[in-house]
Amino acid sequence: MSLWLEPAVFPVLLDWSPQILEDTVRNLLADARSTPEKASRFCAAMERAFPEAMVEPPSGLADQLGCDPGDRHVLAAAIAAKAELIVTLNVRHFPAVVLEPLGIEAVTPDQFLCNLLDLAPGAIHCCLETIAARQRNPPLPGKLTSLPLVNSPDHPFPSGCAYAVAS
Repeated sequence: MSLWLEPAVFPVLLDWSPQILEDTVRNLLADARSTPEKASRFCAAMERAFPEAMVEPPSGLADQLGCDPGDRHVLAAAIAAKAELIVTLNVRHFPAVVLEPLGIEAVTPDQFLCNLLDLAPGAIHCCLETIAARQRNPPLPGKLTSLPLVNSPDHPFPSGCAYAVAS
């Protein structure tokens, strides 16, 4: 979330539904990544930072969709928001055959961030520098250095970059 709160303005709008936030809390708690209090504060911070992001899909829309039953509400929220992308670790739950007619694509967070890096490398680098400078526990010494990557299965973007801390 920090990337979106930086001074650089990206042509990206974030949207979610109440059920997506409920899923976020449930998943944070299920694998012990968070306490109930921290998960609640995280969602409250998201809502404060992006008050326009909350969407309410029409009642019954999710039941009509052909993706994974447990994720139909996500696609319904994307449709309600007129989104072009669903950013998820579960891209297999959103088959292209279902999404393409709707003008929506499912991408992983890594794909999404790498695409942003390709579109606005200077702005992303500036955001990463700011985020790294805020690190206090432990502090990050030095500056971020861009390291060119070759096309690989882990990073299928030919113009992609990796970042490392230079001391």
